[in-house]
Amino acid sequence: MTYLLDTQAWLWSVLAHPRLSRRARGLLTGLAPHEHIGIAAISLKEAAWHLAHRRIVIDERFGHWALWLRRAAAAPHLEVLPLTVDVAVESEQLGPSFPPDPAARLIAATARVHNLILITADKAIRRSRAVRTLW
Repeated sequence: MTYLLDTQAWLWSVLAHPRLSRRARGLLTGLAPHEHIGIAAISLKEAAWHLAHRRIVIDERFGHWALWLRRAAAAPHLEVLPLTVDVAVESEQLGPSFPPDPAARLIAATARVHNLILITADKAIRRSRAVRTLW
């Protein structure tokens, strides 16, 4: 595994949203059968919140949002990386230029602990240079 999707990039990729960058889309569609891409466990919580509060609306043909989320998280190339003590500690080592949002910090820390490149549209995260990024 080489890459970790942040929550927004993961949801955009699953929903085939046009805001997913061409570079990220190409990378995801070009994954070899044996390759995996990661998401941080906190992304499941963030996605559930957005879906439950209708910030993201899933077409009714996909069923209840919770069923959709379970299916999206079980995609063949996807690996959910857990929140560990190392990730928690690393989330506080990102430096003062990194955004204070706890979820963003856990996602970036997960990428750093696992030596992964973070796929993110978040300009503040990319500018911080605390984690290797791709967009």
